[in-house]
Amino acid sequence: MNFIFRKKRVMLSLVLLISVLISQDTGESSASDSGTTGSIGTVTINGQVYNQLSLRPEFPIGNLGIGLDLYLYFNDSGMYWDSWKFSSAESIYRTIIDKLYYLRWGRPGDDLYIMAGALPNVTLGNGILVSNYSNIMEYPQVRQVGLNIQAKYLGFGLEIIHSNFKTIDPGIMAFRASREIISNLSIGISAALDNNQLGGLPDSDGDNYPDYYDFYPDDSTQYDGRAEALKQWTSLEPYLSSSTKTAFNSWFENSSYYNEYNPENAAKDPVSGYSIDLTYKINENTSIYSQGAILSGKTLDPETGGKTNLGLGMVPIGVLAKFGPAQLIGEYRTSSRNFMFSYWDKAYDVSRVSVHDSGVHTKEYLLYQYGKQNGLFTQLDISFMGIFDFVLGYQSMKGEKWDSVQQKYVNEQPNKALLSTLALNPSKIPKLGKAEAFYQQANVSNPFEFEPDLNTIYGYDLGLEMSSGVMLVYKSRTTYMIDLENDGDLNDLKPVNSIQIETQFIF
Repeated sequence: MNFIFRKKRVMLSLVLLISVLISQDTGESSASDSGTTGSIGTVTINGQVYNQLSLRPEFPIGNLGIGLDLYLYFNDSGMYWDSWKFSSAESIYRTIIDKLYYLRWGRPGDDLYIMAGALPNVTLGNGILVSNYSNIMEYPQVRQVGLNIQAKYLGFGLEIIHSNFKTIDPGIMAFRASREIISNLSIGISAALDNNQLGGLPDSDGDNYPDYYDFYPDDSTQYDGRAEALKQWTSLEPYLSSSTKTAFNSWFENSSYYNEYNPENAAKDPVSGYSIDLTYKINENTSIYSQGAILSGKTLDPETGGKTNLGLGMVPIGVLAKFGPAQLIGEYRTSSRNFMFSYWDKAYDVSRVSVHDSGVHTKEYLLYQYGKQNGLFTQLDISFMGIFDFVLGYQSMKGEKWDSVQQKYVNEQPNKALLSTLALNPSKIPKLGKAEAFYQQANVSNPFEFEPDLNTIYGYDLGLEMSSGVMLVYKSRTTYMIDLENDGDLNDLKPVNSIQIETQFIF
């Protein structure tokens, strides 16, 4: 009977989805200005495979653009209802805002540009703190609704980044203000904050107990072993008296059944960064700049075993030049101990916090590995004859690095990074509907050896046109986490693959 009931619920949901689709297709709104994409496929959430039905209507109205993301997930066990909850004001808010894919005003480069929802790629200023950050690296398992504002008025500039309005502790909240102080010379001040890096720990059942601390990570009604403890308590009848209840609680709180973690009293671990920059515009195509930043927080002092402050980094000279369809960036970089350039990067949401054999460690905590360093960073952006768009960024620095075997900082150690993206123009290739790929590996000895670490992330989107208005899309994302089933150290990693296969219908 339960199986039949679940099937009926699935059928009802499908009918509702089709009804929405029909209403979109036959509505009296300006169809020429709007578009709708529907899809059928599979998606993996919390290690389980679900069938997916989704609808993504988009409505451009002048400078305003609205995109919705309506979806249903189901498998043999029934519907996945965690994204459709209306039991409280908070759950209603999360359910509604979760269905907003984007809300846009204007375009990048306009005097006012606002993007709320998915943030595929955002950079703050010249990128010393925030560079190529994305809040959709864990999509669709984790759906974030962020905000990016860029505004210019009377010589003033304003930028705002907020990674996720669905949670109290988003991965990043950032602000930048800039002003032209004399002709062609401007100054900018930036700040970025992650108020609680531990907020990045997964919480599969949404009970505010992260999976690492939750005795039942897939059951929102339980987080400790009280039920098992009661079974062990030999006499339940005397337990009803106040004295026995007190004795039980005392025994329980000192047993292995007790969960010491309390989300209301859990300590937060914030990290922030502040920067200042000067930019001189030589002409329309060339600028030179200088920038410096400091990270605020605590990390391990491996030489004493205590805690120490984070460090600072500088770009004494940087150049940005445009040559037709190409843009080139070159920087000389130097830093103190405990600093990382572009701390909030594309992989930040997945490297923000990790679980090791020794416990939970934040990205901030791991900064002790990096000592004084200096070197170069270059980035090339090119659009080639309308065939493809290509971005390649490369950092080559050298300096101190902590050696856990020798228990000291070792000099002349390489610290390199590679960031690349490639997007083909599908109109140039028959039957190709979409082809995009990206790869990032930061702060390693040689990124071309492709040996993964916690900052490694790559993926691709490939779409093939099956017929007019129908496209088969394959999306893949790969990150890495500590493999706790083995040694659980930084060198023992396992891949985390997110695969999404769907058939898209364009109406």
